[in-house]
Amino acid sequence: MKRRGWGGVDGWLVGLVACILYGLTAAPAIVALFDDSLEFQLVAPTFAIAHPTGYPLYTLLGGLWSRLIFPFGNWAWRMNLLSALAGGVAIGLLYLLAKHLNGGKWWGGLAAAAAFALGPVWWSQTTVAEVYALHNLFVVAILYTAVTLGKQPSNRRMMLLCGLAGLSLTHHRTAVLLLPALALYLLWSQPSLRRPDRRWFGWFGAFLLPLLLYFYIPLRSVLGAVDLQGDYVNTWAGFWRHVLATGYTGFFSDNPLAVSRTASDWLALVVAQFGWISLALGAGGLVMGLLQRERRSPWGLVWLTLAVNLLFALNYRVADVEVFWLPVFLCLALGVGNGLFWLSRLSSGRFGWQWTIPILLLVVVVAGPGGRGAPVNRSQDWEAHKYALSLASVDFPPDSRVVGLRGQMTALQFMQTSAGMAANVQAVPLDNPDERRAFVETSVAAGLPVYLTQEVAGIENGYSFSGEGVLVRVWPRGEAQPGPPTHPLDTLLADGQLRLSGYDLALLDQPGEAVMEVAFYWQPTLQLSQRLKLSLRLLDSNGETIGAEDRYPLRQVASTTAWLPGEIVRDVHLIPFLSGAVGLLVIVYDEATAAEVGRVTLPVP
Repeated sequence: MKRRGWGGVDGWLVGLVACILYGLTAAPAIVALFDDSLEFQLVAPTFAIAHPTGYPLYTLLGGLWSRLIFPFGNWAWRMNLLSALAGGVAIGLLYLLAKHLNGGKWWGGLAAAAAFALGPVWWSQTTVAEVYALHNLFVVAILYTAVTLGKQPSNRRMMLLCGLAGLSLTHHRTAVLLLPALALYLLWSQPSLRRPDRRWFGWFGAFLLPLLLYFYIPLRSVLGAVDLQGDYVNTWAGFWRHVLATGYTGFFSDNPLAVSRTASDWLALVVAQFGWISLALGAGGLVMGLLQRERRSPWGLVWLTLAVNLLFALNYRVADVEVFWLPVFLCLALGVGNGLFWLSRLSSGRFGWQWTIPILLLVVVVAGPGGRGAPVNRSQDWEAHKYALSLASVDFPPDSRVVGLRGQMTALQFMQTSAGMAANVQAVPLDNPDERRAFVETSVAAGLPVYLTQEVAGIENGYSFSGEGVLVRVWPRGEAQPGPPTHPLDTLLADGQLRLSGYDLALLDQPGEAVMEVAFYWQPTLQLSQRLKLSLRLLDSNGETIGAEDRYPLRQVASTTAWLPGEIVRDVHLIPFLSGAVGLLVIVYDEATAAEVGRVTLPVP
């Protein structure tokens, strides 16, 4: 049998198919506000500093990819496609690795590749800017290089293996979990490595040399780059604190973000990646791997890799712990390939069906019957991007400040840096409510225009407010200047206590689902005693409701009971627009009793 190496055409074809699949289902822009993906979508294209451990390799690759190699589309999409590319290469190598482990049979390699490639946790990480696609590419590359060393490993091959191991540590620190299994495997399978050899110095150098990439962090800091949290201090102690991520050690103990899981929860997670049939095939394949004497050492490496990563994942207390299961799923997928190989071998020997059984089993693996999760398709996921676009589309006066949660402010900074929007505003990330309130008080007193992304307790009776897109501007009490409405009205509601003096209504030019922006100009004639709420209903030509949402005025920044009599309050809402809508029914009702206090129907353009 002729053995194919890294350049096997079949492996590249498998990887290309996976890459196309992930690229077509990748998120088209920002996909989430409150996770690391948004940070990477901003940090990498600007060659800034990522959160601990700094991820220097990913940051550099992401910057080169998004600014030089693939300078098309928005930054977020470019970074999402980098994950798709890394994921596709990982699947191609996984195919070659599984094929090598089961005697060169393509169907075993294809089964392993499909079992892992279509798992929802892995698929989700290949469609958004995250570090786990590249991390697991390193996992499979290191395993493949190790098991193809041969009985007499060449110095070049060992240098490659050590270099990959060192380079993987410049990307994600959990790559260290591969080292115990790798060391035991090499000592087990390569007896010559147990004796001192001067080549060790070269191998050790190949391992250490990539670690110099971590000096990217202080060098970029000297040049003015910062991390989004502002935590990095460019001192020797600050460097090691950042690189070693010493603040993350608490994730092995009590962590308020952790989600408690039982054994049945973990089992459900694994089943959701493969389905029961493929999982059983994988478990059997792993066992068969150890029963093959001539292949026991490489399968021992797979088993050790699985065990170490499983132990880590079970004890690492974070909300998204499923991503740390990916090396475990990868090893199980190798078992699927080996299980299919042995089952087809036994069946063909018994029934004489050389190709039928492998193809049928491949169909089962791809289909994933028995509980595998739904396919992942983020290609139309525009919600987070549209929110970021709305944040940055406000006509801010000079020296404005927007105060919000860190993820919201990162979205605003992304639009400022990547699209040149909202140049007049400074994003102020403050997760602590008390700090937000203090900042509002100080800034308004200084005469600065201040905008909020959400409510801040304790300010509604001390200021006036007006809506601007997804933001609410804070004014000194009684000094709000909302401007005139496009469509004046004089409609009284709530027994004459509330006047609708006009409205603005327009369809926004945004990607994805159509959005309608409507602004109401409310004017209390008396001090309102009821906390009022809105029911916004899109009507078709027959007057039937085709879409409805209930909303709080002013995004709950100030309830109607805090509004000043006689002052006009501009209240903005973004509503998904449905085809066929010709009218917008606005029902105003008492939040406490749900009793309607008035309604008005507005024409939709």
